[in-house]
Amino acid sequence: MELKKLAIAGALILMSGTAFAGQGHGCNKGHFDKAKWQEHKQEFFQQRQERLHTVLQLTTAQESAWKSYQDQIKPQAKTEQPDHKAFAKLTTLERLDKMEAWDKARDARAAQRSKAIRTFYAQLNDAQKKVFDENAFPHRAHRGHNKPHHK
Repeated sequence: MELKKLAIAGALILMSGTAFAGQGHGCNKGHFDKAKWQEHKQEFFQQRQERLHTVLQLTTAQESAWKSYQDQIKPQAKTEQPDHKAFAKLTTLERLDKMEAWDKARDARAAQRSKAIRTFYAQLNDAQKKVFDENAFPHRAHRGHNKPHHK
């Protein structure tokens, strides 16, 4: 009798779980709008940069360095995703070549961004460098990356 009750309870749990999953449970599952996401990312980036500009209290002489820095670090639109069907038809070595090319392009963008940050950082006085250090990458603290790891 206990086994039958457990089986029924398990079946009910499974059915209720699939009912919630099928409805998407309010998350608009399957309705991802890439354009809206890109717009949201751009707005978030702009807000962060405006806040950073305010707290840095840049001098008039530093404004051109700020503009140059902003032009170089602004997020670029994502490139088109690779065609997975075409990628699947490639040989292993061809896939490796494609992945290495993507890695090189990503690394080049990261190097350009790093250079832009270093160039702008060099234009700041010591007090501004401290402010920049505390505010340039606030998302890391927001995500809890600065907390000790649990063992």
